Amino acid sequence: MNKRVVVTGMGVVTPLGLDLPSTWQGLINGKSGITRITSFDPTEFSTQIAGEVKGFDPKQYFAAREARRMDPFTHFTVVASQEAVKQASLKINASNANDIGVIIGNNKGGIITLCQQMEVLSKRGPRRISPFLIPMMMVNRAAAEVAAITGAKGCNFTTASACASGANAIGEAFHVIKRGDANVMITGGCEAAITPIIVAAFSSMKALSSRNDEPQRASRPFDADRDGFVLAEGGAALVLEEREHAIQR
Repeated sequence: MNKRVVVTGMGVVTPLGLDLPSTWQGLINGKSGITRITSFDPTEFSTQIAGEVKGFDPKQYFAAREARRMDPFTHFTVVASQEAVKQASLKINASNANDIGVIIGNNKGGIITLCQQMEVLSKRGPRRISPFLIPMMMVNRAAAEVAAITGAKGCNFTTASACASGANAIGEAFHVIKRGDANVMITGGCEAAITPIIVAAFSSMKALSSRNDEPQRASRPFDADRDGFVLAEGGAALVLEEREHAIQR
């Protein structure tokens, strides 16, 4: 069975922009999204820089109650996936939902929510922990939420393989279509882990760049003077599709 797989839609939420056009414009203009961390005071940390998503208000995309019940990694993924589905002009309904799946790569789940709730536990006790903590922190929440919001009812799971999680997700989605188990897959990767504990842990490993005085030049993986990677957050999604199905559609 020689099925060809093509990309029919793309969507992103990144430190350079909240959609594909703005992110692409930033890229071709040579812009960097790496700045001093603003989500907490990084003064005591050896690494004080990261790629934060800027200006993202979940209430612009979700009802207030919905927004409160999702961690930022899920916010980013759903918004990116909706952009990809829209770009693909993909209409999901009862006739095709079972042939459309979701595979999203993620490594740390809702670590922001977990850290917030650990603070609640410490200061206010176990009875004040949110009943939504578990679904908000699970690594597969993003993939599940994309399916729930778009209506995709095909195979659905999450790949968690460190820095390769997103790439693994795309590869798995490709093979799902290739072997005929779906016509369309929504896939990609996401992360939202710029928290004190994660920055401190990676810094302790000596894994992060500490070029705090020049954040926009800190990420240099192929430079002889590289001193580590730069932590960042966001979401990216692709719509992969069996080629003949895409042409007919």
